[in-house]
Amino acid sequence: MNPALGPAPKPAAVGSGGSLVGEGRDTWSLNNSRDPLSLTMTQHAPYPADQELEALAKQLGASPEYRVLRRLKPLDFEAQEAPVGPTKRALLIDVETTGLSYALDSIIELGIILFTYDTSTGRVVQTLAAESWLQDPGRPIPENIVKLTGINDDDVRGQHIDEQRVRELATDVGLIIAHNAAFDRPFVDRRLPFLSEIHWGCSLSDVPWKTMNMQSLKLEFLLYAHAHTFLDTHHRALDDCRATLHILTTPFPDATLPMQHLRKNCGTPRVRIAATRSHFDTKDALRQRGYSWSGDNGKPPKTWCREILQSELDAELQWMQEQIYVTHPGQPTTENVNLRKRYSGM
Repeated sequence: MNPALGPAPKPAAVGSGGSLVGEGRDTWSLNNSRDPLSLTMTQHAPYPADQELEALAKQLGASPEYRVLRRLKPLDFEAQEAPVGPTKRALLIDVETTGLSYALDSIIELGIILFTYDTSTGRVVQTLAAESWLQDPGRPIPENIVKLTGINDDDVRGQHIDEQRVRELATDVGLIIAHNAAFDRPFVDRRLPFLSEIHWGCSLSDVPWKTMNMQSLKLEFLLYAHAHTFLDTHHRALDDCRATLHILTTPFPDATLPMQHLRKNCGTPRVRIAATRSHFDTKDALRQRGYSWSGDNGKPPKTWCREILQSELDAELQWMQEQIYVTHPGQPTTENVNLRKRYSGM
Protein backbone atom coordinates (compact mmCIF):
# COMPACT_ATOMS: atom_id res chain seq x y z
CA MET A 1 0.00 0.00 0.00
CA ASN A 2 1.43 3.35 -0.95
CA PRO A 3 0.78 6.18 1.49
CA ALA A 4 1.18 9.04 -0.97
CA LEU A 5 -2.50 9.71 -1.67
CA GLY A 6 -2.74 13.10 -0.06
CA PRO A 7 -5.86 15.15 0.63
CA ALA A 8 -9.30 14.14 -0.58
CA PRO A 9 -12.72 15.71 -0.15
CA LYS A 10 -14.19 12.58 1.39
CA PRO A 11 -13.00 9.27 2.81
CA ALA A 12 -11.82 6.90 0.08
CA ALA A 13 -10.57 3.35 0.45
CA VAL A 14 -6.98 2.77 -0.48
CA GLY A 15 -6.70 -1.01 -0.28
CA SER A 16 -5.22 -3.56 2.12
CA GLY A 17 -7.42 -2.29 4.91
CA GLY A 18 -6.37 1.33 4.48
CA SER A 19 -8.61 4.37 4.31
CA LEU A 20 -8.45 8.11 4.05
CA VAL A 21 -9.92 9.60 7.22
CA GLY A 22 -10.94 13.25 7.39
CA GLU A 23 -9.78 15.13 10.47
CA GLY A 24 -10.65 18.67 9.46
CA ARG A 25 -10.79 20.97 6.51
CA ASP A 26 -7.04 20.98 5.85
CA THR A 27 -5.84 17.72 7.40
CA TRP A 28 -6.17 14.17 6.11
CA SER A 29 -4.60 11.02 7.52
CA LEU A 30 -3.84 7.79 5.73
CA ASN A 31 -4.29 4.97 8.23
CA ASN A 32 -3.42 1.37 7.49
CA SER A 33 -2.49 -0.86 10.41
CA ARG A 34 -1.23 -3.59 8.07
CA ASP A 35 1.12 -1.32 6.18
CA PRO A 36 4.45 -0.48 7.85
CA LEU A 37 4.77 2.58 5.63
CA SER A 38 1.56 4.16 6.91
CA LEU A 39 1.84 7.73 8.03
CA THR A 40 -0.25 10.79 8.73
CA MET A 41 -0.19 13.50 6.09
CA THR A 42 -1.21 17.05 6.92
CA GLN A 43 -1.93 19.79 4.43
CA HIS A 44 -2.22 23.39 5.59
CA ALA A 45 -2.81 26.64 3.80
CA PRO A 46 0.49 27.90 2.28
CA TYR A 47 2.79 29.60 4.76
CA PRO A 48 4.19 33.01 3.79
CA ALA A 49 7.52 31.32 3.16
CA ASP A 50 5.83 28.94 0.68
CA GLN A 51 4.32 31.90 -1.15
CA GLU A 52 7.73 33.55 -1.35
CA LEU A 53 9.27 30.37 -2.71
CA GLU A 54 6.51 30.10 -5.33
CA ALA A 55 7.23 33.66 -6.44
CA LEU A 56 10.91 32.80 -6.75
CA ALA A 57 10.05 29.66 -8.70
CA LYS A 58 7.98 31.66 -11.17
CA GLN A 59 10.78 34.18 -11.52
CA LEU A 60 13.31 31.43 -12.24
CA GLY A 61 10.92 29.69 -14.61
CA ALA A 62 10.57 32.85 -16.67
CA SER A 63 14.28 32.71 -17.50
CA PRO A 64 15.60 30.42 -20.26
CA GLU A 65 18.58 29.68 -17.99
CA TYR A 66 16.49 27.70 -15.50
CA ARG A 67 13.89 24.96 -15.44
CA VAL A 68 11.77 24.63 -12.31
CA LEU A 69 10.44 21.25 -11.23
CA ARG A 70 7.55 20.90 -8.82
CA ARG A 71 6.75 17.92 -6.63
CA LEU A 72 3.88 15.78 -7.94
CA LYS A 73 0.75 16.88 -6.11
CA PRO A 74 -1.54 14.49 -4.23
CA LEU A 75 -4.55 13.19 -6.10
CA ASP A 76 -7.53 15.53 -6.23
CA PHE A 77 -10.83 13.69 -5.79
CA GLU A 78 -12.92 16.79 -6.49
CA ALA A 79 -14.78 16.90 -9.80
CA GLN A 80 -12.91 19.00 -12.35
CA GLU A 81 -14.46 21.26 -14.99
CA ALA A 82 -17.70 20.13 -16.60
CA PRO A 83 -17.20 17.76 -19.56
CA VAL A 84 -17.78 18.93 -23.11
CA GLY A 85 -18.83 15.51 -24.42
CA PRO A 86 -19.81 12.09 -23.06
CA THR A 87 -17.77 10.62 -20.23
CA LYS A 88 -16.40 7.13 -19.74
CA ARG A 89 -14.61 5.25 -16.98
CA ALA A 90 -11.00 4.08 -17.20
CA LEU A 91 -8.50 2.36 -14.95
CA LEU A 92 -4.85 3.22 -14.61
CA ILE A 93 -2.88 0.15 -13.54
CA ASP A 94 0.70 -0.45 -12.50
CA VAL A 95 2.37 -3.55 -11.11
CA GLU A 96 5.60 -4.13 -9.22
CA THR A 97 6.94 -7.62 -9.79
CA THR A 98 9.72 -10.01 -8.76
CA GLY A 99 11.22 -9.81 -12.26
CA LEU A 100 10.64 -9.26 -15.97
CA SER A 101 9.09 -12.58 -17.03
CA TYR A 102 5.34 -12.91 -16.56
CA ALA A 103 5.74 -16.68 -16.99
CA LEU A 104 8.33 -17.02 -14.22
CA ASP A 105 7.83 -13.99 -11.97
CA SER A 106 4.95 -12.69 -9.85
CA ILE A 107 3.20 -9.46 -8.91
CA ILE A 108 4.18 -8.09 -5.50
CA GLU A 109 2.10 -4.89 -5.70
CA LEU A 110 -0.86 -3.73 -7.75
CA GLY A 111 -1.88 -0.07 -7.98
CA ILE A 112 -5.13 1.18 -9.53
CA ILE A 113 -6.66 4.60 -10.14
CA LEU A 114 -10.27 4.75 -11.32
CA PHE A 115 -11.30 7.94 -13.12
CA THR A 116 -13.81 9.34 -15.57
CA TYR A 117 -12.73 11.27 -18.65
CA ASP A 118 -14.29 13.40 -21.37
CA THR A 119 -14.26 11.34 -24.57
CA SER A 120 -14.13 14.43 -26.79
CA THR A 121 -11.18 16.18 -25.13
CA GLY A 122 -9.43 13.52 -23.06
CA ARG A 123 -9.71 15.65 -19.91
CA VAL A 124 -10.11 13.86 -16.61
CA VAL A 125 -13.50 14.74 -15.15
CA GLN A 126 -13.03 13.10 -11.74
CA THR A 127 -10.73 10.72 -9.93
CA LEU A 128 -13.02 8.22 -8.22
CA ALA A 129 -10.68 5.87 -6.36
CA ALA A 130 -6.99 5.15 -5.80
CA GLU A 131 -6.08 1.80 -4.27
CA SER A 132 -3.17 -0.59 -3.98
CA TRP A 133 -2.49 -4.04 -2.60
CA LEU A 134 0.60 -6.02 -1.75
CA GLN A 135 0.81 -9.64 -2.92
CA ASP A 136 2.87 -12.41 -1.38
CA PRO A 137 4.77 -14.07 -4.27
CA GLY A 138 5.42 -17.18 -2.21
CA ARG A 139 9.19 -16.83 -2.46
CA PRO A 140 11.88 -14.30 -1.47
CA ILE A 141 11.86 -10.98 -3.33
CA PRO A 142 15.15 -10.45 -5.20
CA GLU A 143 17.45 -7.88 -3.64
CA ASN A 144 17.44 -5.63 -6.72
CA ILE A 145 13.64 -5.45 -6.54
CA VAL A 146 13.78 -4.59 -2.84
CA LYS A 147 16.17 -1.73 -3.63
CA LEU A 148 13.98 -0.51 -6.50
CA THR A 149 10.62 -0.63 -4.73
CA GLY A 150 11.41 -0.64 -1.01
CA ILE A 151 9.11 -3.69 -0.72
CA ASN A 152 10.60 -6.56 1.27
CA ASP A 153 9.54 -10.06 2.30
CA ASP A 154 8.07 -8.88 5.61
CA ASP A 155 5.85 -6.35 3.83
CA VAL A 156 4.20 -8.92 1.56
CA ARG A 157 4.03 -11.91 3.89
CA GLY A 158 0.42 -13.16 3.91
CA GLN A 159 -0.80 -10.27 1.73
CA HIS A 160 -3.15 -10.76 -1.23
CA ILE A 161 -4.82 -8.62 -3.88
CA ASP A 162 -8.51 -8.07 -3.13
CA GLU A 163 -9.98 -9.56 -6.32
CA GLN A 164 -13.55 -8.67 -5.40
CA ARG A 165 -12.61 -5.04 -4.96
CA VAL A 166 -10.77 -5.02 -8.28
CA ARG A 167 -13.93 -6.41 -9.92
CA GLU A 168 -15.94 -3.60 -8.37
CA LEU A 169 -13.51 -0.96 -9.62
CA ALA A 170 -13.58 -2.46 -13.13
CA THR A 171 -17.38 -2.24 -13.40
CA ASP A 172 -18.40 -0.27 -16.51
CA VAL A 173 -14.73 0.39 -17.37
CA GLY A 174 -14.00 0.41 -21.09
CA LEU A 175 -10.27 1.13 -21.04
CA ILE A 176 -7.28 0.08 -18.95
CA ILE A 177 -4.10 2.15 -19.23
CA ALA A 178 -0.55 1.34 -18.19
CA HIS A 179 2.82 2.89 -18.91
CA ASN A 180 4.43 0.12 -20.96
CA ALA A 181 1.31 -2.02 -21.11
CA ALA A 182 3.28 -4.75 -22.89
CA PHE A 183 4.95 -5.40 -19.53
CA ASP A 184 2.01 -4.88 -17.16
CA ARG A 185 -0.80 -6.57 -19.05
CA PRO A 186 0.57 -10.14 -19.22
CA PHE A 187 1.14 -10.08 -15.45
CA VAL A 188 -2.37 -8.72 -14.84
CA ASP A 189 -4.04 -11.14 -17.27
CA ARG A 190 -2.39 -14.05 -15.51
CA ARG A 191 -3.27 -12.92 -11.98
CA LEU A 192 -6.65 -11.29 -12.71
CA PRO A 193 -7.99 -12.96 -15.89
CA PHE A 194 -11.42 -11.30 -15.55
CA LEU A 195 -9.78 -8.06 -16.74
CA SER A 196 -8.56 -9.63 -19.99
CA GLU A 197 -11.65 -8.69 -22.04
CA ILE A 198 -11.19 -4.95 -21.47
CA HIS A 199 -9.33 -2.87 -24.05
CA TRP A 200 -5.85 -1.74 -23.00
CA GLY A 201 -4.04 1.44 -23.94
CA CYS A 202 -0.39 2.32 -23.37
CA SER A 203 0.79 5.75 -22.25
CA LEU A 204 4.23 4.86 -23.61
CA SER A 205 3.29 3.55 -27.09
CA ASP A 206 -0.08 5.18 -27.84
CA VAL A 207 1.04 8.77 -27.29
CA PRO A 208 3.24 10.53 -29.92
CA TRP A 209 5.96 11.55 -27.44
CA LYS A 210 8.76 11.48 -30.02
CA THR A 211 6.75 13.71 -32.35
CA MET A 212 6.60 16.13 -29.43
CA ASN A 213 10.42 15.99 -29.12
CA MET A 214 10.58 13.80 -26.03
CA GLN A 215 13.96 12.08 -26.11
CA SER A 216 13.03 9.24 -23.76
CA LEU A 217 9.81 7.36 -23.06
CA LYS A 218 10.64 6.47 -19.45
CA LEU A 219 8.00 7.62 -17.02
CA GLU A 220 10.44 9.54 -14.84
CA PHE A 221 11.78 11.42 -17.86
CA LEU A 222 8.32 12.29 -19.20
CA LEU A 223 7.31 13.48 -15.75
CA TYR A 224 10.31 15.81 -15.77
CA ALA A 225 10.51 16.90 -19.41
CA HIS A 226 6.82 17.06 -20.28
CA ALA A 227 5.17 17.91 -16.96
CA HIS A 228 8.07 19.69 -15.17
CA THR A 229 7.37 17.55 -12.13
CA PHE A 230 9.31 15.16 -9.93
CA LEU A 231 8.43 12.25 -7.67
CA ASP A 232 11.02 11.37 -5.04
CA THR A 233 9.63 8.10 -3.70
CA HIS A 234 10.50 4.46 -4.19
CA HIS A 235 9.28 2.80 -7.37
CA ARG A 236 5.77 1.98 -6.07
CA ALA A 237 2.69 0.98 -8.03
CA LEU A 238 0.29 3.71 -6.92
CA ASP A 239 2.92 6.42 -7.29
CA ASP A 240 3.54 5.29 -10.87
CA CYS A 241 -0.21 5.43 -11.51
CA ARG A 242 -0.29 8.99 -10.18
CA ALA A 243 2.67 9.96 -12.36
CA THR A 244 1.09 8.39 -15.44
CA LEU A 245 -2.20 10.19 -14.87
CA HIS A 246 -0.28 13.46 -14.50
CA ILE A 247 1.62 13.16 -17.79
CA LEU A 248 -1.58 12.14 -19.61
CA THR A 249 -3.42 15.23 -18.35
CA THR A 250 -0.59 17.74 -18.94
CA PRO A 251 -1.21 19.49 -22.29
CA PHE A 252 1.21 19.50 -25.19
CA PRO A 253 2.31 22.89 -26.62
CA ASP A 254 -0.52 22.61 -29.17
CA ALA A 255 -3.02 22.37 -26.26
CA THR A 256 -3.97 18.75 -27.03
CA LEU A 257 -3.81 16.23 -24.22
CA PRO A 258 -1.79 12.99 -24.29
CA MET A 259 -4.93 11.22 -23.05
CA GLN A 260 -6.76 12.40 -26.16
CA HIS A 261 -4.05 10.95 -28.42
CA LEU A 262 -3.98 7.70 -26.46
CA ARG A 263 -7.71 7.11 -26.73
CA LYS A 264 -7.65 7.73 -30.48
CA ASN A 265 -4.60 5.59 -31.16
CA CYS A 266 -5.56 2.58 -29.07
CA GLY A 267 -8.84 2.29 -30.99
CA THR A 268 -7.38 2.65 -34.50
CA PRO A 269 -7.09 -0.50 -36.69
CA ARG A 270 -3.56 -1.88 -36.68
CA VAL A 271 -1.42 -4.46 -38.42
CA ARG A 272 1.49 -6.50 -37.10
CA ILE A 273 4.19 -6.81 -39.73
CA ALA A 274 7.01 -9.34 -39.48
CA ALA A 275 10.23 -9.11 -41.50
CA THR A 276 10.38 -12.85 -42.12
CA ARG A 277 13.61 -14.20 -43.66
CA SER A 278 15.28 -10.80 -43.44
CA HIS A 279 19.07 -10.95 -43.64
CA PHE A 280 21.17 -10.42 -40.53
CA ASP A 281 22.75 -7.31 -42.06
CA THR A 282 19.37 -5.53 -42.06
CA LYS A 283 18.88 -5.71 -38.27
CA ASP A 284 20.14 -2.17 -37.61
CA ALA A 285 17.83 -0.67 -40.23
CA LEU A 286 14.89 -2.60 -38.80
CA ARG A 287 15.71 -1.56 -35.24
CA GLN A 288 15.97 2.08 -36.26
CA ARG A 289 12.62 1.77 -38.01
CA GLY A 290 11.00 0.62 -34.75
CA TYR A 291 11.05 -3.16 -35.17
CA SER A 292 11.65 -5.40 -32.16
CA TRP A 293 13.08 -8.92 -31.97
CA SER A 294 10.33 -11.40 -31.09
CA GLY A 295 12.59 -13.96 -29.40
CA ASP A 296 11.94 -17.67 -28.98
CA ASN A 297 8.34 -17.27 -27.82
CA GLY A 298 7.28 -14.51 -30.19
CA LYS A 299 4.72 -14.69 -32.95
CA PRO A 300 6.40 -15.49 -35.28
CA PRO A 301 9.48 -16.51 -33.27
CA LYS A 302 12.95 -15.05 -33.83
CA THR A 303 11.73 -12.37 -36.21
CA TRP A 304 11.88 -8.59 -36.37
CA CYS A 305 8.30 -7.34 -35.89
CA ARG A 306 6.47 -4.06 -35.64
CA GLU A 307 2.90 -2.93 -35.06
CA ILE A 308 1.72 -0.14 -37.36
CA LEU A 309 -1.49 1.60 -38.29
CA GLN A 310 -3.42 -0.15 -41.01
CA SER A 311 -3.29 3.05 -43.06
CA GLU A 312 0.53 2.88 -43.03
CA LEU A 313 0.80 -0.67 -44.36
CA ASP A 314 1.32 0.09 -48.09
CA ALA A 315 4.11 2.56 -47.37
CA GLU A 316 5.77 0.14 -44.95
CA LEU A 317 5.69 -2.73 -47.44
CA GLN A 318 7.28 -0.51 -50.05
CA TRP A 319 10.02 0.55 -47.61
CA MET A 320 10.79 -3.10 -46.82
CA GLN A 321 11.15 -4.00 -50.49
CA GLU A 322 13.46 -1.02 -51.04
CA GLN A 323 15.54 -1.37 -47.87
CA ILE A 324 15.29 -4.89 -46.45
CA TYR A 325 14.70 -7.35 -49.30
CA VAL A 326 17.11 -5.82 -51.84
CA THR A 327 19.98 -8.32 -51.86
CA HIS A 328 18.03 -11.18 -50.31
CA PRO A 329 14.51 -11.22 -51.82
CA GLY A 330 11.67 -12.09 -49.51
CA GLN A 331 8.23 -11.08 -48.38
CA PRO A 332 7.10 -9.87 -44.94
CA THR A 333 4.04 -11.37 -43.28
CA THR A 334 1.18 -9.30 -41.91
CA GLU A 335 -1.63 -9.94 -39.45
CA ASN A 336 -4.50 -7.74 -38.31
CA VAL A 337 -4.21 -6.87 -34.63
CA ASN A 338 -7.07 -7.84 -32.30
CA LEU A 339 -7.38 -4.52 -30.45
CA ARG A 340 -8.93 -6.20 -27.42
CA LYS A 341 -5.81 -8.36 -27.08
CA ARG A 342 -3.16 -5.69 -27.65
CA TYR A 343 -0.22 -5.90 -25.26
CA SER A 344 -1.41 -9.28 -23.96
CA GLY A 345 1.60 -11.18 -25.27
CA MET A 346 -0.70 -13.42 -27.31
